[in-house]
Amino acid sequence: IANADVGVGPSRLNVAVAEADGGRLGSPQDIIAIEVAPADQPEMRQRTTGVFTWIIEDAIGLYRAEFDFSRPGPWTVTVVPEVGRPLAPSTVVVYEETIAPNVGELAPLVPTPTLEDPGGLEAITTDPEPDPRFYQMSLDQAVRSGTPTVVVFSTPAFCRTATCGPMLEQTKEVAGDYPDLNFVHVEIYTGFTDPNFVPDGAHLAPAVTASGWSLPSEPWVFVVDGRGVITHRFEGVMDSTELRSALG
Repeated sequence: IANADVGVGPSRLNVAVAEADGGRLGSPQDIIAIEVAPADQPEMRQRTTGVFTWIIEDAIGLYRAEFDFSRPGPWTVTVVPEVGRPLAPSTVVVYEETIAPNVGELAPLVPTPTLEDPGGLEAITTDPEPDPRFYQMSLDQAVRSGTPTVVVFSTPAFCRTATCGPMLEQTKEVAGDYPDLNFVHVEIYTGFTDPNFVPDGAHLAPAVTASGWSLPSEPWVFVVDGRGVITHRFEGVMDSTELRSALG
């Protein structure tokens, strides 16, 4: 289960399929169903077809599906191939309330570094090919602006999930088609230009901690409307089609 933050209500679940030696399985041609049910009430099972999403094109990916989790607690998750037996079930813990802000909530107003800060792009992003547009406006300014905002929390150089770079690249690709919207990239860590920097909890950016967006994982993409309300959230992996759909 490639989610750290699933809450009661509609939620997007990411499921990776691996061989015993750790090699990843799956492709757009491999059709699977995903079943979920409360661990103590298997009769409340929901089933839907998983949508395969590339993390790195033609190399590695996972399946995603939307479910409506009716109660908190442990839920079993079972992958059912089109041919063959179901895989051994896994477990996801569903929270009464999500850790990070959820759809329908106001986006936290937290300042983030911009191009106007000392050090230039090298001091505020680890993206090897940064788009200056993503650093022109602080996140709190963008949310207050009255214009819809897409915010990407990712750290391409220090990502623990190997999805930060691809998720940021997909957002940059989409941004070119939406010149009137705000796009903001926020690094997970601060101080990464220091010689003794270590990507640990002591270097977490203020925007991602409990005083900001309370992110339990990385990367994330949130879509915020002109009123400052979160309309979509994507944890871990996303493709450009999903983001375009969210932007209408």
